[in-house]
Amino acid sequence: MNDIILRLIEEAMEADENTLSLGQPLDWDSVAVITFMALVDERLNKAVSADRLNKCETVDEVVELIAA
Repeated sequence: MNDIILRLIEEAMEADENTLSLGQPLDWDSVAVITFMALVDERLNKAVSADRLNKCETVDEVVELIAA
């Protein structure tokens, strides 16, 4: 599941595949957050709020939030 979430973050950020890793700080803008929310909803059938995502400072925190 971690790999899937990492790929979704990369897609939302328009980053090259396999460029993100756990522990890495997040550097995404509001468009990437909204895109990630849509991808998670579409592909994982999970809803996540922008407020909770914006509190995440690292890739790990996003993975934990989505995997929970």
